[in-house]
Amino acid sequence: MSSPRVWLITGANSGFGLSLAQYVLAQGDQVIAAVRKLSSIPDSIKAAQPVALDLNASDSEIKRAGAEALKLFGRVDVLVNNAGYCLTGYTEELDDADIKSEFQANFFGAISLTQALLPAFRAQKSGHILNLSSVAAVAGGAPFSMYNASKAALEAATEALSSELAPFNVRALIIEPGYFPTNFLATAGANGVRPERATGAYPDISEAPAQYAARHLASKQVGDLSKAAARLFEVVNGTGLAKAFVDSGRRDFVRVPLGPDCGTRIQAKLRVLSENFEATEAIWRSTDMDEEKFNKFAQQ
Repeated sequence: MSSPRVWLITGANSGFGLSLAQYVLAQGDQVIAAVRKLSSIPDSIKAAQPVALDLNASDSEIKRAGAEALKLFGRVDVLVNNAGYCLTGYTEELDDADIKSEFQANFFGAISLTQALLPAFRAQKSGHILNLSSVAAVAGGAPFSMYNASKAALEAATEALSSELAPFNVRALIIEPGYFPTNFLATAGANGVRPERATGAYPDISEAPAQYAARHLASKQVGDLSKAAARLFEVVNGTGLAKAFVDSGRRDFVRVPLGPDCGTRIQAKLRVLSENFEATEAIWRSTDMDEEKFNKFAQQ
């Protein structure tokens, strides 16, 4: 498109959201920065239009923020559901309210905001929805079970959304980062098991986020946020390293991995899944009705 695109980026005040907002503004596009506290918007993206958005608010409040964003420029071309956080802890020890808050921020809030914008996307018959997930949604482990689950839910919804929006020329994509230097791990370390729920039965997790970062530093594999922002901009525009991906025309290609750690971890998970299905083939091939039973069923 010839005119500047309008990007609505949640969690635009730090990490992925901030880097993407900075890059998009530098390319001449418009940015709507959705943040919990307007005072948290840094000077580097003061050119962005601010919108107050708390993903742990009610569905109606989130949708009201979406409607407010649409009024600013009369359209939104790219929705980036980036805001979220990681709850750390073993499943048995996590508090029910904390689990629900995790899903509200990472899944339900993103869905509510998306719903608010879908009528406009359909009407303009163009647009992109980029849902920030994680390698952990496909190849995650302890002690991040509920974070992994919330992102897996977002991925499953996005896969279906991609096909739902195909007739309207709107693209829904899953963005799967590996390790990048954001405040994600610091937040993960601060959001964990409440002391009264600790059982003492599981390994200590207090150093898990720091150890994860240390492993990447030791292997000299750290993602560059500015490069990730450039790749996402290219995905939306069908240029640069994303040109072949976009030109393929494959609507069933919904995942955009970021980082060699993400790519290799998911490839390893795919091998395990393949081996899993081969090992259980005798089981899953054995459960159809036999011919006589099927014939009776079909005649009902």
